[in-house]
Amino acid sequence: MPVKFKIIAVITVFCIFFNSDLSAETASQSTEYYREGVELFKKKDYLSAEKKFAEAVKYSPYYSLGYYGLGRVYLLDGKKIKDAIKNLRKSVELDRDLARGYFYLGLAEFFSGKNIEAIHSFSSAFEKDRKLVESLYNIGVIYDELGNSYKAFSYYRKYINDLKGSERPF
Repeated sequence: MPVKFKIIAVITVFCIFFNSDLSAETASQSTEYYREGVELFKKKDYLSAEKKFAEAVKYSPYYSLGYYGLGRVYLLDGKKIKDAIKNLRKSVELDRDLARGYFYLGLAEFFSGKNIEAIHSFSSAFEKDRKLVESLYNIGVIYDELGNSYKAFSYYRKYINDLKGSERPF
């Protein structure tokens, strides 16, 4: 093997190891910021939680939970529903299995009058996690608002049937 290719191979291997360590460190830092944000969110310190979630995204722009956290904070502020939708949508784009991301995206879309989008988000949430039976109820509410009482009744019935099947008290 010519010397040129050996040097390129060594540099490539070095870059892969260096970048993987950097990526792991970045992901770890993002996770730590996210965890701190969750603790602050639980304590209802939403401004500080928002800052921690923003730091998580800053360190790792592909960290879905950072966007999820930001979306949850913005959802609480009625004036930031568009920001909630943007961040929650980004969270589910990055992690297609983030059921709670779809659920809260559905809420944000519903609050902003995007009923059809909300139905799709709630449907995705329930499809990803059958424990999110509240999604079915919310779909029923939307169909009620749209004037489709048959579909509303259908989703309310699905909600009750799935709720009975779960361990939740009725």
